[in-house]
Amino acid sequence: MHILRCRSLFLSVFVFALLSLYAQVFCAEPMTARFQIDGSSRGKLIGNRVSTINLWQFQTWPTPVDEGANLSDFVETVQFMTATGGNASRDLFKDPTDFDTLDDYAFEPLLDKCQAVLDLGAKPFLKLSVPDKFSREGKVEVFGVDAYPPDDYEVYYAYILAMGKALVERFGREEVLSWGFGVLVEFENADWFHDKERTPEGSREAYFKLYDYSVAALEEALGSEVWIGAHAMACTEGLWDERDLLNHCVYDKNAKTGKVGTTIKYFAVSFYDDLPHRPHPMSLAETVARIRERAAEVGLKDLHYGVDEGRILGASKGRYKNDLTHRTVGQTYQCAYDARIFKILIDNDIDYFSMWSYSSSSPWSGYPLLYYRVAQELVKFKSSKLLTTTASCELAEGVDCSCVAGFDEESQRLHVMAYNFKYDLNYQGVVDATFALNLPMWQGKRVKVVRTEIDDRDNFFLDWLKDKEELGIPDDAFSWSPDSGCLDVGFINPEITTLYREKLRDKYKEKANRAPRTESEIMTVGDDGALTLSARMERHGTVFYQVEEAKD
Repeated sequence: MHILRCRSLFLSVFVFALLSLYAQVFCAEPMTARFQIDGSSRGKLIGNRVSTINLWQFQTWPTPVDEGANLSDFVETVQFMTATGGNASRDLFKDPTDFDTLDDYAFEPLLDKCQAVLDLGAKPFLKLSVPDKFSREGKVEVFGVDAYPPDDYEVYYAYILAMGKALVERFGREEVLSWGFGVLVEFENADWFHDKERTPEGSREAYFKLYDYSVAALEEALGSEVWIGAHAMACTEGLWDERDLLNHCVYDKNAKTGKVGTTIKYFAVSFYDDLPHRPHPMSLAETVARIRERAAEVGLKDLHYGVDEGRILGASKGRYKNDLTHRTVGQTYQCAYDARIFKILIDNDIDYFSMWSYSSSSPWSGYPLLYYRVAQELVKFKSSKLLTTTASCELAEGVDCSCVAGFDEESQRLHVMAYNFKYDLNYQGVVDATFALNLPMWQGKRVKVVRTEIDDRDNFFLDWLKDKEELGIPDDAFSWSPDSGCLDVGFINPEITTLYREKLRDKYKEKANRAPRTESEIMTVGDDGALTLSARMERHGTVFYQVEEAKD
């Protein structure tokens, strides 16, 4: 009898818990957020924080095919990762396998791809790297490149100098000076670079020497104005403390010039969250803050800061691994995630966050994923000055609903962005948001308000998830995580690839190119300059407003 009573009590508690969960997920009252925006308080220029994109290997970059994801809308810089070598396919030589001839340079492939970037209206950003040919004892490691330093730094110097001169000859010095350069990718990550013994001390000194020689070679070819810096892993502990580079650039003897100090114009980091439900232990703001603090300590107060790669490492597992292609999920979660990153960049004076992709395929190819639409809206803030915004919110635990507003004095347009985010792919919460604007410049005037909503309603990836289930396509049909939105890559089974391309792709492409949902309305600002806007933001939804004086 006692056991039966316990079971009955357990079942009652269990049913109550399920009902409570159901109420929270499906029946709960919407959360609320009220934002007060002062259109008269103009702060710093927001700039284009979605200006940069990564390219893993420029030699394999296909001819761009515009199927709706025209990155020229917002991308101004294209990073060529490990652009000057690391294996036979990356080394810029006539014969990368001839270890006895070290000056048979062949820079034409790099020059041609730099021209391709310029043709797209963007600028190249070249990450220098050590050719495999310069390290006889080296071997190709985790990232597919030789991680050893050069056997002879003078040979490496001559190579980079020759490349710099080739760039100038092809494009002109002033043009090349408008580009960016970096020395390695994640320089303190042992899988990218280390000394022969893989020691922290030896690897650090080898990198300092490589950095000095790289900067000196480019400065000889281009002049001291060259925009050069470094990209550290930073958010995760590396083989040695990446901040030591800042001390080296200020206090140490330059290994090439013999003088004290080395030029550094920017310092970039990587930033990845582990999973959609598990943020990285060190936040993006904290990652950059610890670099900035050291820079201030050594007197480097004018450095620029950026994120040279990142977003989300993995989600649900495919056949082999849970890695996300292009480090993004296809769910609308990614839209609010990117909008939240945008606000973090602004709040912490971080210039840009370089992304891997915005489309179903590679950069400048494929149809747009929904977060491409977010980037299209975020670039509209480029010439805007930040407005003072205060918030009063009633939100469930873990929910982030925030707002950014800016005013473009040239176009006389006001822009507002808000998002509803939680680190949970299955989050279902709704937020009723109110935006109370103070617009003294338009007192009593009619204004045109354009509202753009980006949420589940326009996401083809949710249609794909339903189709996938109905067709019985298992998660192990993917080499990467099945949560990846880049459907043009990642299938293992040729039959599924054919099914997608012949039966499904055009349907998804058509919906992707219909998004987002936009409405326009003429409203009148109060005599006191007040205007109130409102929106219901679904889970992981984002909303954008553009306000300008109505033309009669």
